[in-house]
Amino acid sequence: GEKLYRLDARGYMCPYPQIFTLKAIERIEDGAVLEVLIDNPLSCENVPAIARKNGHEVLSVEKIGEGEHKISIRKRRA
Repeated sequence: GEKLYRLDARGYMCPYPQIFTLKAIERIEDGAVLEVLIDNPLSCENVPAIARKNGHEVLSVEKIGEGEHKISIRKRRA
């Protein structure tokens, strides 16, 4: 199956979740999926936006708990 990675950015305020997400995506292989865990409402908008801006595919944004979300992003293939 596809490679799956997880980034826990809970406890961080913007812009850190976006910065961490882009750094993590750089390190994984093309086509792999990165799950980003966040608990900052602004990041629900900002993390998918910056991923798309960089050409990656946002697969889902789902609520996983009280104020917590998981954003799944597939790294673009070069």
